[in-house]
Amino acid sequence: MTLLAQLSDTHFNLHARNSERVEQVMAYLTALPRRPDAILVTGDITDSGKTEEYEQALAALRTDIPLWVLPGNHDDRGALREVMLGQAASSEPINQKVRLDGLTLALLDSTVPGEGGGELDDDTFAWLTDLLRATPADHSVLVALHHPPVPMYSTVVDHMRLANPRWLEQIVAAEHRILGVLAGHTHTLGTTLFGGKPLVVAPSVSSLIGGAWEVGTPGELPIDYAPDPAVLLHVVEDGRLTTLLRPVPMGGRISVVSQ
Repeated sequence: MTLLAQLSDTHFNLHARNSERVEQVMAYLTALPRRPDAILVTGDITDSGKTEEYEQALAALRTDIPLWVLPGNHDDRGALREVMLGQAASSEPINQKVRLDGLTLALLDSTVPGEGGGELDDDTFAWLTDLLRATPADHSVLVALHHPPVPMYSTVVDHMRLANPRWLEQIVAAEHRILGVLAGHTHTLGTTLFGGKPLVVAPSVSSLIGGAWEVGTPGELPIDYAPDPAVLLHVVEDGRLTTLLRPVPMGGRISVVSQ
């Protein structure tokens, strides 16, 4: 069994609130009797891509559990590379592979610098094709990116989803080792099918964005800062992806007291 924790849309902004929420989630994951094999943060690490925001993120996300980040539309590739990845600044897509026991993660950079919406360029599709070709035959594969490739019934982010999902959907449908696709961006949990496989969209650690049915007047933003942060726990076992949602209360845990 491989256990993968997914956080998303942390939006570090140099204020204490979002940092404290991330620290609470990280403390929960670190204290688990069976800790995740890896932690994935699916974009919008920062709120405006500032170097100082990435430094705040680096401090709050510090852990001895292997941790990987991919960019979202609020991120800056150059600053993310320098601070979070320890690489030279570059505007090239940040595509990354993660090899775990029997599982490969394909982390795709769906960002378009200066734009809110997402797109996968030709180099990224070529990179993914090469990665799948080099992946062991007995590995399961999860594909992760920031922008969902289908509408999620959000008046806030649907117009900023992945603009060119067709090629990715064809790859997902044709590759039997791909068990599912992970995304962020919508600030709420969402699940559907994409290429006949599960698409799982993670909630935001920082806030919740409601669905289209919560909008009463044109232009209203159904954003709620009250809910506690949450993390997704993905289990990959026997060629199956199982996903559990775990809210992490900011006020602490109330346990059953044995009599």
